[in-house]
Amino acid sequence: MSEAGMSDAPGPPGLPAGLSIQRRSRSIYSRRYSRFVSLSKWLFPVLAVGLLLLIVWWPRIQSALEKVRFPVPHLDLTEARELRMVQARYSGLDRQNRPFVLTAEVAHQLPKDDGLVSLDAPKGDITEADGTWTELTAWTGVYQPDAQLLDLFGKVDIYQDKGNEFHTDSLHIDLAGNTAESHDPVEGHGPLGQINAEGIRILDRGDTIIFTGHAVLTLQPRNKDAK
Repeated sequence: MSEAGMSDAPGPPGLPAGLSIQRRSRSIYSRRYSRFVSLSKWLFPVLAVGLLLLIVWWPRIQSALEKVRFPVPHLDLTEARELRMVQARYSGLDRQNRPFVLTAEVAHQLPKDDGLVSLDAPKGDITEADGTWTELTAWTGVYQPDAQLLDLFGKVDIYQDKGNEFHTDSLHIDLAGNTAESHDPVEGHGPLGQINAEGIRILDRGDTIIFTGHAVLTLQPRNKDAK
């Protein structure tokens, strides 16, 4: 049997098999091309009109999207990284095992500064075994728990149960060593009178007070009726 007789779909009688296959392929291609042309006749104009309408209406669409857009809340990462404690309280012992207590309305600590704690409205209380006490207050402060060092700033007030009180702008306190000092002007008064000085040093939990720089002491007149 000849090769032409082995074709699965022979063409018209008298045509070679190769020519029949070529005509069939051209016919399929022609039909596909015709469909593409027909589709393009209405698809491209529709796309063009759609793009034109989008350009014309885009300002209104954009305005509508802005009205329904949900705003992304602003997150303050500093709050997330900061450790904050309300009504903070620290307690410890000095070198003679005598207790002291430090409190604050708010304490702030940054993770990268483990050794420093900033304090809002700090207050220090030192009480002796015999009941005598000393109180320290200020607007702000910085505390180093490990070293037991406290720095107070802004309207620093020192009160003693002996009746003495002193006022200055800053005070550095060694809670473990029971000492404090300031190089800012200090004003104070008590049962003996009034003092103004350029600085102050407090030793032994207030048992010894040294006024530094130029100091002026105005003695309180003694009551003649006092015995």
